[in-house]
Amino acid sequence: MKVSSQVDTLEVAGEHSDGMAVFQRSSLVKSMKSVLVSAQSFLPKALYESLYKYSFRGYKEMLHLSYARHLAYEMAFGNPAGRTRVKLVRRVMPYSLVGSSGLEATYDAATAVIDQGVPGDFVECGVAQGGCSALMATIAKRDPKRKMWLFDSFQGLPDPTAEDFCETEQVTGQHIRPLPRGSCLGTRGEVDNLLFREFGLNRDSVSLVEGWFQDTLPVYRDRIGAIAVLRIDGDWYESTLCCLHNLYDRVSPGGFIIIDDYGSCFGCKKAVHEFLDREGVKVRLIPDGRGGVLFSKPV
Repeated sequence: MKVSSQVDTLEVAGEHSDGMAVFQRSSLVKSMKSVLVSAQSFLPKALYESLYKYSFRGYKEMLHLSYARHLAYEMAFGNPAGRTRVKLVRRVMPYSLVGSSGLEATYDAATAVIDQGVPGDFVECGVAQGGCSALMATIAKRDPKRKMWLFDSFQGLPDPTAEDFCETEQVTGQHIRPLPRGSCLGTRGEVDNLLFREFGLNRDSVSLVEGWFQDTLPVYRDRIGAIAVLRIDGDWYESTLCCLHNLYDRVSPGGFIIIDDYGSCFGCKKAVHEFLDREGVKVRLIPDGRGGVLFSKPV
């Protein structure tokens, strides 16, 4: 089974490989990182945090505004399916750290499994503020038999471990700044409000499971049953490996596994390759255009 042509254009030749180039920062992001790294060395912490906060907010607003041009094009020249896709992606962008191309890839994967009749629910591990969750749950509504499962600590990220750091330098990935404990936080209240008030989703079809992955996934894996789309956004080595270990065998053949942090977090990438190699799974990793990858479970 294939994803839509929009994702197929991102496909790269060859099986999974450590040398595969899937992630190149834009020149704007590289410039922002350079300025922020330099500023961190001489600004007081409180002033630097304010600079980062407003810079990041401005960057997200610029991306949202830029995507409006894509929406305008689709409204003028696109087909109904394309307009629906772009409208939903733009609607969730303010509540997501994923970026438009990552959201589009997730939309395409979720739509493909419904169109192809791949059985199973949708699962996201690592919810943050809930934007991508809202997108997936909205698509799941097209098939009343499907349910959306969301797993998150609602306390932000845990601490990284030794497996997350580069061997040659003390960094965990291509982040604009380090990700300390509590980063990427979305509270239970924020996510609840977005899903059930802003998007009007049915509480009976969306389950929010609060807690650390190692505590919740072993308990809930049997309750979920079959999975059609598994989206993993845990950043770190142990988080990614825990999700794959507990949930990969629940994914239906032809279903999709999306690894959000493959290109941006060293430990995440390491966990993916360790798991695939240990299980003897050979797949084609498809980059989503902003650092993540997805692949279809072999039939």
